[in-house]
Order: sequence, then C-alpha cells, then structure tokens
Amino acid sequence: MIFKKKKYINYKNKFKYKKLSLKYNLKSKSWFKLFEINKKYKIIKKNDNIINLGSYPGGWTKLILNKIKLKGKIFCCDIIKNKKKNNIKFIKGNICKKKIFNLILKKTKKYKIKNIISDISHNITGIKEIDNPKNKKIIKTIINLCIKKLIYNGNLIIKVFLGENFSKYFKKIKKMFNFIKTFKPQSSNNFSKEIYIIAKKYKKKIKN
Repeated sequence: MIFKKKKYINYKNKFKYKKLSLKYNLKSKSWFKLFEINKKYKIIKKNDNIINLGSYPGGWTKLILNKIKLKGKIFCCDIIKNKKKNNIKFIKGNICKKKIFNLILKKTKKYKIKNIISDISHNITGIKEIDNPKNKKIIKTIINLCIKKLIYNGNLIIKVFLGENFSKYFKKIKKMFNFIKTFKPQSSNNFSKEIYIIAKKYKKKIKN
C-alpha cells in the first residue's frame, strides 16, 4: 500500500510540471529543471556565450535567451532542429560523432564559452549493458568539449544517469573545477535515475 501511494505521488509530480509547461508555453517541463538549477547555483548570466547540448524541444534555450539578453550567444546541438532566433546558432547532429564535435569547435572558434550545459538523454532501454556505455560516451565527449572550449572560471551543467560509471566521471569532473555538486530538481521525476552535476569555476586545461 505504501509503495502504491509513493508511485502515485511520483506521477502526480510528473503531470504537475507538464501542465505548467503547457500553461506558460515553456516548450517542455525541462524548463523548470534549469530554472531550479540556475536559481540555486547562479550559472547563467547576462552576456554569457553558452553551448547548449540536447537542446530540443527548446525549454532550456527559452530560459537561456531570457537570461543572456542580446549580446550573449547560444550554440545549440541536437539531432532534432530547434526554431531559429537571431542569437542562436544551431548544429544538427549527435555530439558524440567526430564530425559534429569538430563542427561545434569550428562554429564557436571566435567565441569565449562561459557555460556548457547538457540535457542529453540517449534512448534508455533499461538494460545496463546497453545504457551504461552510451551514457559513458556522452559524458566523456562533454568532458572533452569542456577541455577544448570552456574558458577559465567557466561552468558546466550535465545530466547523468546513476550507474557504474558515475563515480569515475564525477571524480574526473571534480579535478577540473573548483566547485562541484549533484542536484536533483523537484521537477525531475522521482523514479528517474537522472541527476545533474553542477560544476563551477573551471581551473585549467588538463590531459584526457
């Protein structure tokens, strides 16, 4: 009986934010996740240049646009294209593909990137032998992007899924930044294994 009640609360939480996102035309309930993260950790600020990975359907992009104003730039990447706006540059494709990774480096060459944020989620199967390697590859690629593009004192927000590789990559990111925390937004489904790593004040470039 207790289990059923807890399960009901989880779904109630899920539908609450879904309804709110529709009410306020926020693209998706993921808007609330970034809102909670930024309210607590003050990552995104006026005039920042940001790489936004896993940007579709645009909930995070909408919040970022409101924060960075006209002088900041957003470089979005997803396998599904977002709508065009003046200060958004879009790269369509999988960040883990070498061609797309290099294209991001090319598009951002003239810009100082203050924040790299990722809400990427691969197609979860529930089979750890399939899911863990995919999750590992995404995290490894984003860490490499930080090393290539993030400026001194820059910040990282990355969605990860708890599993056998979590501790290893948490330690890796910890070496790169002066501040690191894990955060589970209230708007995230309680039964989901997703969690966000918040890393601030990038130290310096290190070898892979």
